Amino acid sequence: MVFFLSLLIDGALAGAIYALIALAFVLIYKASRMINFAIGEWIMWGALLVGVGTHTVGLTPAAAIVFACVGMVALAFVFSRLVLRGMTRLPTIGAIMITLGLGRSCVVPAR
Repeated sequence: MVFFLSLLIDGALAGAIYALIALAFVLIYKASRMINFAIGEWIMWGALLVGVGTHTVGLTPAAAIVFACVGMVALAFVFSRLVLRGMTRLPTIGAIMITLGLGRSCVVPAR
């Protein structure tokens, strides 16, 4: 019974995460009429900030989530000012390629 309850909670949490990711895709598409394939990288950065806040800084999980939210807002602001302002005059395919390229440039290669 404990195993079933564990699987049930695990599945519900995974489903909630997938629902939030789908909501992010829809929100970005409705706002910009562009499919942003870099959403996975943004989600990765948020998870990385939660992990850093928990393990490196030593925050509680709730404080690490707040830390990640503040970090992601700062990262989005910098990204908006440095990159997105120059993309407004580009064709849609150019904007998609830039988001893909920026996502790939942030990936750390395996050792």
